[in-house]
Amino acid sequence: MIPLLADFKLDNDILYMIPHALIGGLFLLSVFPRISEALRLKFQISAHLVLSLLFFFAAPFFLKATIKGHFTNVHGFIQAFCASLHVGAGFFMWKTQKLGKPERSVIFSRLLSSLICLIFRLFAYMHISVKSAKGLELSNQYLYCVAFTDGLWFFSEVIRMYRTTKTNQDEIEAMVKRTTLWVEGKGSFYIENAFYLDAGVTLVYAIIHISFPQHVLSLILKPDVKLDSHHYLWCRLYGALNLIPVITSMNARFYSPEMQTGYIASRLLSQCTVFMLNIYGHWLLMIYSPNHITAFMLSGFFTSFLFSAFHRIHKNYYGTEVEEEIYEDVVESDKKTD
Repeated sequence: MIPLLADFKLDNDILYMIPHALIGGLFLLSVFPRISEALRLKFQISAHLVLSLLFFFAAPFFLKATIKGHFTNVHGFIQAFCASLHVGAGFFMWKTQKLGKPERSVIFSRLLSSLICLIFRLFAYMHISVKSAKGLELSNQYLYCVAFTDGLWFFSEVIRMYRTTKTNQDEIEAMVKRTTLWVEGKGSFYIENAFYLDAGVTLVYAIIHISFPQHVLSLILKPDVKLDSHHYLWCRLYGALNLIPVITSMNARFYSPEMQTGYIASRLLSQCTVFMLNIYGHWLLMIYSPNHITAFMLSGFFTSFLFSAFHRIHKNYYGTEVEEEIYEDVVESDKKTD
């Protein structure tokens, strides 16, 4: 055996950093200039998909490289909520990948959210390291992991924002399509109001989680759950990720019907993920206090609202066409029978 290989021992910390490097590599490839646009988009979708899977199923192991010690089940449960926004973002990109240029407002929403996440994680490094706050100590690999995930995510969105430009002709075509939609009677103020309501509710939701993480967690978790700086950090990060749908919903009224339908489907998917996590935490992990019932019911009502909005939007844009096709098929079959 070669002596160098015999003495070589792969450190566990390096192994735990592999997923972070993988995600960073996917984000870099999503803006790599010598790759086709379709392939870059697939890399971008893959990055959000991998993030959502890691947060949802293996958050404590995924983030093990950032701390000295081990995260608890409560840490992992709070971190899993971040998966809901990444799966929604990935699904929206996958659903609209054949609809032409991405909307700049969607890119900006991810850019702003990734920037705030990066700032929060850097502030957490300063707070936990310097002030010796309560909780697990950060590892020497913390900044590398942050750079691989949040840093390269933000960098890729900046590049994407810079590259994505629209011409006057693009704007004219968009206005013509929107005008035609209203002329044909398919425009709906309900759809616009639904997007505004989603933006407003989610904005309040994000502000509360960003500004008052200690109050939120102390209110809904059982008193015997000991909270530390890491709980508050991931509560804030979850709030920051919710800024993605806030900005997107505020601009969704200007999107094409296909993009609106794909977006509301992604919102429904994200909210269903949150609702399932609430069920899991309340009845299986049993970490919630009785106060969580109110939050749980509100989550269920909001899920119902998004489902209703999705059904209404889909029916408004595609229901009439489907009914006409069915009617024509019935008429043709009757003629053949006669």
